[in-house]
Amino acid sequence: MLVLNHKLILLAFLVLALFLTAADSVNAKKQCRAKHHHKQHHKHASSSTSSSAPKSTPQNEAASPSGSSSSSSSSSSSGSTSGSSSSGSSSSSSSSSGSSSGSSSSSSSSSSSSGSTISISGFTPPKGKAGVAGGNSLKWISKSLGWYYDWTPNPNNPNGDDILAVPMLWGLGRVNHDDDWARFEAFKKLKPGSAPFVMGFNEPDFSGSGSSGVISTSDAAAAWEQYLAPHKQAGAKLISPSMAMQKDETWLAPFLKAIKTQPDIIAVHIFQDNMDGVKGVLDHFAQYGKPMWITEFACINYQGPSPVYCDQNKVDSMLNQMVQLFESDSRVAAYSVSDANNGPYGDLTPNQAGQTLSATGKSYLASVQQASQRRRRRGLVPVRR
Repeated sequence: MLVLNHKLILLAFLVLALFLTAADSVNAKKQCRAKHHHKQHHKHASSSTSSSAPKSTPQNEAASPSGSSSSSSSSSSSGSTSGSSSSGSSSSSSSSSGSSSGSSSSSSSSSSSSGSTISISGFTPPKGKAGVAGGNSLKWISKSLGWYYDWTPNPNNPNGDDILAVPMLWGLGRVNHDDDWARFEAFKKLKPGSAPFVMGFNEPDFSGSGSSGVISTSDAAAAWEQYLAPHKQAGAKLISPSMAMQKDETWLAPFLKAIKTQPDIIAVHIFQDNMDGVKGVLDHFAQYGKPMWITEFACINYQGPSPVYCDQNKVDSMLNQMVQLFESDSRVAAYSVSDANNGPYGDLTPNQAGQTLSATGKSYLASVQQASQRRRRRGLVPVRR
């Protein structure tokens, strides 16, 4: 009887250990999808260990932006002081069963600014430009989107619908830093050719939480060739690392010169509280001469001594204006609003719980659906009588 009791006790401990392990795994996945609370980046210059860029050669495919330095210690401010106009969208959502945002992948036209010609033909997700960074809101908005990602190698869409899921190599596997190690190990198992688009590192020009940590351009280039290049060789289009410092970044040009396998698309993060600031960031990254994916954007300005938050009315207005701009800008092939905690009105679902849409989530959905309706109206051909 004593032996039986000992076995029951051991069995109980084993079941408890398995339960705790499963709970930790679920919590880690939730943290990956929600990213991180209040990102303290973009505020001050970040000291990077990036190597100096070699001189440009005819073999270099990357176009270095004018005035860009190979040093990554940029000044902190870039946002324009011009205020955003208040032609805001309604924050009430249209029906969540709205139509898909529609394909614009066949569009190809010259850029309206910086004098360059950038073709986005073939670089837009099949179901349209609009997307979301993070998966908490997909239950309500996925039918109106063309794509999404959640900062992991295996994006999790609980709806099981067929919008494009884009995997990401987030960082280089640092231990005890935002699940970096787990994501790095998972990416190494991702089969080349299994995804049509693959993203590079998340903000390797900044060391704060929510970013992959400062990675030197030499280390990033070596990892890019080892882990990302095989995906391009298998037919995927590669999306460059994203920059925390926005138009003040100086990391990307030397990185592009250090790699042989060039990205097909430039990833852009935009955290601004006025439209002049938004356009300034776009113009900076357009100088690289490639289609742009806006992989995170929100109404908040991280570039001063402390973040400048937007109230709900300004969030609604800025989301509406940014969606209209990204849809009409011939240099932008895709965009995804950030569902990280970018200020008190940044979440698309209250407290990132995924239980219902917040006012901001409804506003983004309404803006995307309005853009889709405008696109369909433009496509109508009058019937001659």
